[in-house]
Amino acid sequence: MKLPSRYVTQVVKLSATFIVVFIVSAACTKQPPPVTTAAAPSPAPTNFVSADPSPIIGKPYPAVGVVKLINRKEGWIEINHEAIEGLMPAMEMEWFVEKGSLLDNVKVGDKVNFTVVETGKGELITSLQKAPK
Repeated sequence: MKLPSRYVTQVVKLSATFIVVFIVSAACTKQPPPVTTAAAPSPAPTNFVSADPSPIIGKPYPAVGVVKLINRKEGWIEINHEAIEGLMPAMEMEWFVEKGSLLDNVKVGDKVNFTVVETGKGELITSLQKAPK
C-alpha cells in the first residue's frame, strides 16, 4: 500500500525534528566532572635540618678512603670513603680526577688521602696520595 505524499512529508519532518531534539538534548546534558584519585601531598617537615650543609663551590674538602676500582682510560676512580665533613656522608662512589696522572701512584686496595673540590657540576678529585701505613 502506498501512503499519500502528505503523510510521508509529515513523517520525514517528525523524524528530522526528533533527531534534532535528540542531538540538542545530548549536547546540553551536563557531564559530571572527572574523578581524580591523586593522593594529597604529605606536608613538608617543619623542623628538617640537612645532615650536611650545602657544599661551597671551589672549596677543597680533605678525605680518606680505600680504592675499589681505577679507570685510567676515562679518568675516574671508585673509592669507599669515610664521611667528608661539610660535603657528604661515608659511601662508595666514583670520582673524576683533575689529571690522569693522579691515578699513577695508587692501586686497588690502597688506603688513600684525597682532596675533593665541588665544581658546581659535580665533585672532582684534585689530589690523591697513598696513605702512610
